[in-house]
Parts: sequence; structure tokens; C-alpha cells
Amino acid sequence: MPITVGGIVSGIDTDSLIDKLVEAASVPMTVMEEDVDELEDLDDAYDELSELIEAAKTALEAIDSTADMRAATGTSSDEDAVAVTTDGTAVTGRYQIEVSQLAASETEVSQAYSDKDSTGVIPEGTLSITYAGTTTSLTIDSTNSSLSDLADLINESISGVAAYIMDTGDATSPYRLVIAGLDTGADNTITVDTSGLTGTSGTVPSFTETSTATDATLTVNGITITHPDNDVDGVVEGITFNINEVTTSAVTINVETDIDTTVANIQSFVDAYNAMRKYINTHRAYDSENSIKGEFVGESLVVNMMRSMQTAISSAYTTGSTYTSLASIGFETQQDGTIELDTEALEEALEASPGEVGQLFETDSGGFGDAFKALVEMYADEDEGFIATRQEAINDQIDVLEEDIEDFEERMAAYEERLAAQFLAMELAMAEMQDAAAQLEALLPSTSSNDDDD
Repeated sequence: MPITVGGIVSGIDTDSLIDKLVEAASVPMTVMEEDVDELEDLDDAYDELSELIEAAKTALEAIDSTADMRAATGTSSDEDAVAVTTDGTAVTGRYQIEVSQLAASETEVSQAYSDKDSTGVIPEGTLSITYAGTTTSLTIDSTNSSLSDLADLINESISGVAAYIMDTGDATSPYRLVIAGLDTGADNTITVDTSGLTGTSGTVPSFTETSTATDATLTVNGITITHPDNDVDGVVEGITFNINEVTTSAVTINVETDIDTTVANIQSFVDAYNAMRKYINTHRAYDSENSIKGEFVGESLVVNMMRSMQTAISSAYTTGSTYTSLASIGFETQQDGTIELDTEALEEALEASPGEVGQLFETDSGGFGDAFKALVEMYADEDEGFIATRQEAINDQIDVLEEDIEDFEERMAAYEERLAAQFLAMELAMAEMQDAAAQLEALLPSTSSNDDDD
């Protein structure tokens, strides 16, 4: 702030006058600052819009394949023994499951040792371990010949197994080396070859198999199945039997089409689309009387995107013979551009022709799903979409305005200093004039003295 004298001589409030002059001269800068605020609000609005478009795309992706669109529900008469999971490709029906053997992984346990950390406990040489048909040779020397070192070396060198030291609590020899397979199935056996441990000190480990690698064995509707793990998939399309116990009687699995879930998934897309459309409507609102102007007023990009998406929603497609448009399966466009879903009409379509309904949303079917995703890519791609390009231009405008504001602030500071200097000079000049007048008045003869002489 420049030095001022505040009208001490003239009696004029020069400080206030300077502030008002600077304020008046700063009007263009205030306009630029308001422009920056509006552009930043517009950029934020596009950020939010992009998130809503992405949410609609994600909701569509949940129904863009046969497996996603055609939901199925499986129930078990004994969930503890055999549970079931399904996807949309599941073959509906009734399945009788009997389990005679669970899949298991193999475990090998060494004899007991009294020391787990000292080197020289294991003889030096080569230890070979074969897991699932692959043999790995480990070199034991003076630096890694403790029981713990051997466990670490196995874990570092062999994928698919876990080695650890078990403390049994025995008073003299509590430590055993355990090598456990991580994968179930008869092919995942473990073989330990200690013949290469030729060192003269230490004790060669010998291993006992405490758990055998086995396949699961079960019957599905009387047909015997073997499987390497206990989540048995691929036996019936779209169905996984999750076996947990050996059974003493058949467990009944029922798989049925789940139209309710399919309707809910389609409704989720409608809700996401409506959220996007309502956001656009709100931020395109304009009311001059109440000083309401949404960020998207005048944004042709948003208008064009809305029109394109509405066209995709209202168009007919060649994906089927009966259900060829969203309107034919219960989509009703409202006056504000949002969608109302007639669930009864949708359920009727799903019961009559689930395949045709699915093709409207499927990827690479030439239906609505492809059209909508293409629009999302065109407008909302984070690198090359129209919105990203528009936001880049907005931020360029902000940068230019901020530079102009900075330059203007410097000019206003210089202007304020000039005004202060000018008013200070005025005050000093007036002070000099007042001083000169006082001196002149002192030199003039007194009128009152002359009158007394007369």
C-alpha cells in the first residue's frame, strides 16, 4: 500500500477517493474473475457428467452378455453338503448330487528335529522336490543348512507349495518340516528326493505323507464325475457345484430362470441413465427473472450428446424379429428425456423371447448396447472424447484469463501508487500555499492599529 496523507491539509478523504477510483478502474478485472469462476464451475459440471455417463456404461455392461442378461437361481436341499452358483448360461433343471470323495491337497511331514535354526542340521548337497510333475533341485550348503533355511528356500524356489516349521511341543524334538501342496487334485502330488544330500554332518530328512492329493468324486444324475477341486464347474453349463462334505444320500439342486434379477439389472441401467439425464436437465435450466443459469446453457456439445442418446434409445434394430427396440420391451421416454420402465412389459418379453431381449443389449450384436457404448466412447473417453477436448479448451481459457488478471492486478497496483503520489503532491502543494499565505498575512500592517492612531 503506497504512503498517503489522508487529506490532512485539504480535508478531502483521499484514501477513500483512491479506493473508489481503483475500484472503478478494476471493473474489467472483476468481470474476468467472474468469467474464471463460471468456467471452473463448467469444468466441474463436465467432471460430474463424465462420472454419470461412466456409471450408465457400467450398468449397461452388467447386462451386455447372455450370461449377464439371463440370470438364473440355484437352490440346494443341503447347502452344508453341496451348494450351487450359477450364471445366465445355466441349464435350468433338477440335479441329484452324491459326493463320495472330496478333492484334497498333499502334505509331507519330516521326522522330528531338536533344532530349527542352527546350520548343519541338514546335510549339504542337493534336495529335489517334484510337485505336479515338475522337479526343482535345491542346493544345500553351509549357509542354508538349518531347518528354517530349508523351509525358506522351498518357499522361494517352488510355486504351488508352502513349507513351514511345525512346533509340536515335544520336550526334546519338537520341530518338523512341513511341505504342503496348495492345489487339490490327484495330479498335484509331492515327491521329495533326498539322495543328493551327501554331506557328512546333519540328519537327512525323511518324509511321511499325512494327506494325499486326490480328485473329488461325485455323481450328477447318476453319472460319475471326477474333478481336481471342490468347486466343480464345466459339468453342466453355467453351473458350479460347490461340494463341502461326503454325502450319505443325494442332494437335490434346482436351477431356475431368475427373471426378477434380470429386470432389476435392466432397471439399474435405466436408473443410471435417468440420473445422467436429470443432471443435464438441471444444469441446462435458464430463468432470467430469477437469475438462474445452469452451467450447460449454450453448450452445444451437451445438446448434441442428448439428441444422439435419445436417438439410440428410440431407434429400431435388426437384432430380432419381434423385440427390435427398447420401446417394444417396456422403455417409455418421458417429456424430460428420462425413461420409465414398464416392468410388466419387460417380463412378458423376457418370458417370450429372452434371447431377443438380450441381443438388444449385447456387445457386437448391432443393437442398442453397441450404439450406446459408441456414444460413450465418442463423448466420454477420458483421453480423446468430446468432453475431454472441451475441458481442455475450458482450462486453456482459464489459464489465459488468470494471466490477464495477474497483469491487470499489477497495472492496478501501479495506478494506485500514481494516484497516491498525485494526491500527496497536492497535499504538499496546498501546505506550502497555506504557509506562504500565513507569512504574507504576517507582513501586512494591522488595520486595527491604524484606526486607534486616528
